Amino acid sequence: MKNRVLLIALCALPTLLWGRADGMPRDTVSWTALVDRYEDVLGHTYRAGGQNPGGFDCSGLQKHLFRAYGYTMPASSSSYANWGTPITRDSIRVGDFLLFEGRGSGSIGHVGLCVGIQDGKIMMLHSATHSGVLIENWVGQPYYERRFVGARRGIPFRFDAAPAEPSSDAAPEASATSSL
Repeated sequence: MKNRVLLIALCALPTLLWGRADGMPRDTVSWTALVDRYEDVLGHTYRAGGQNPGGFDCSGLQKHLFRAYGYTMPASSSSYANWGTPITRDSIRVGDFLLFEGRGSGSIGHVGLCVGIQDGKIMMLHSATHSGVLIENWVGQPYYERRFVGARRGIPFRFDAAPAEPSSDAAPEASATSSL
């Protein structure tokens, strides 16, 4: 009897660890729910090391957003270098994490979340020193273009409906001279 229970438990282990037997991720995140969550923090201030609505840094914002879904996100932007699956620029999609080199650091110093792609624009939700939590297009902005390192995919999203593109009313685009 003990061997039978052990065999059943071992057979179930892959499903428990990596997802359901039907191939669907075990812990998908509703994109609609995430949009509601991030809209609540748009405009909040930047605070170095911040992980709550009192102020966010870039990685603290991601930790705050995904904590509600049981995800433990990397503690720093540089930790995203080895997190998730690497994605090429031309494969970026909504829900991917965008990585940028820090000022003069040579390593990853900033992370944002892709929240929309349209007409060549890649809209990024992030917390920046210049304006706190905002959504802006980073494509074509020299500051971000020269610092783009890559993207990572790590959260399985469930798109209950087509993801809404961020409206221009949600957050103004920053100028091409914006900084982290």
